[in-house]
Amino acid sequence: MKSAFLIPYTESGANGGLRFVYTKQKQLAQINDALKKTIFVLVLSGTAFAHAFPRKISGTRAATFPSADPLTHTRFSKHYFDITPIPDDTINACGTSTVLNSGTIPGYSNPTWSDGSSGSTFTATSSGTYWWQVTGANVVTNGDFSSGNIGFTSSYNMPSSCAGCCCGVLTREGAYAVNSNPRNVHSRFSSMGDHTSGSGEMLVVNGAPVTGVTVWNENITVLPNTDYVFSVWATSVNPVSPAILQFSINGGALGTIALSSSVATGTWQYFTTVWNSGSASGSIPIALVNQNTAASGNDFAVDDIVFAPVYRQKVVVNLNPLPVLTLSPSNACNSYDLTNAINGYDPTTYIYNYTDSSGNTVPNPKDITQSGTYTITEQNILTGCQSLPETATITIVPNPPQPGINSL
Repeated sequence: MKSAFLIPYTESGANGGLRFVYTKQKQLAQINDALKKTIFVLVLSGTAFAHAFPRKISGTRAATFPSADPLTHTRFSKHYFDITPIPDDTINACGTSTVLNSGTIPGYSNPTWSDGSSGSTFTATSSGTYWWQVTGANVVTNGDFSSGNIGFTSSYNMPSSCAGCCCGVLTREGAYAVNSNPRNVHSRFSSMGDHTSGSGEMLVVNGAPVTGVTVWNENITVLPNTDYVFSVWATSVNPVSPAILQFSINGGALGTIALSSSVATGTWQYFTTVWNSGSASGSIPIALVNQNTAASGNDFAVDDIVFAPVYRQKVVVNLNPLPVLTLSPSNACNSYDLTNAINGYDPTTYIYNYTDSSGNTVPNPKDITQSGTYTITEQNILTGCQSLPETATITIVPNPPQPGINSL
């Protein structure tokens, strides 16, 4: 198998700079596979490759190639080529469900879906817009809190004790703990396990009645022009006034984490947002910020925080119903029109297929002369969806012979 290689070029325009097209063939070409015309780009930082990521760009690019590629010793010249952005996939399916499949991106793994489930396949049971994503390495230091109270900061305090408190170290608002069970730190919180394994650590919080206060923060390093996913699992540990948090990246708020009051305490809920770094690079803060002002309630836990480079693909699903075909058996003299056996026959909407008991196509269904069991299906012309096969028993009775006429 030939190994993949890189074609360096200088891109003109607002996104100009040294870039490397990732391809598996020695040609100037987009990767035309299941990912639909993705251009993979490596950004050069100094003299070393900093990061590989799928980049969505569109329009015509003027690319000046060096006379020889030092990586492949292949010669190139100036070339103009079109780069097509990745479109949403559209799936038109028949019935009440369809199975979606994620794609594969070099260097990315752990496919997850819009409902928070993981795996390479997902069953969509209704029409709508879904997405799958694959991620690079998680850059959060201690996102599952398995290392305890390290790797992050908080504007809340972490009490080691609470003298005269009724219920534990998290009795007062604006406090947090890293623990394996919320009830260990507040006797009125739910008893439950963490999201990661059910027996590990999580961040447990008694929210303060002040907006804009940072619950969790970490400084991470980002690269320019890169899509990142910021996700978290969260749950209420007290049913009163569920938490309202917000993702914050580099001081800018985006995406709301609003725990649902209709979901039982201790039930983990998934929240995610995607952010493009644009021109930002180097170390920036990412945070979870409190937006609930209730003093009573606003008690929650978070776990498995992820911030990672991401490729996300939207999939638009259109589920079309299967036609419902019903037939009526019939008797006829001499010949029979099979379309008369179809209840609600509608040739402007459906295409009908007819076979005999041997599975052979009936050449002239409007004039059959043999008794037997016939199978019919109907296919919607617009959607392409086909009904289940139905059978009708048709009995053909020969016409009686004409009586003879004798001359006198």
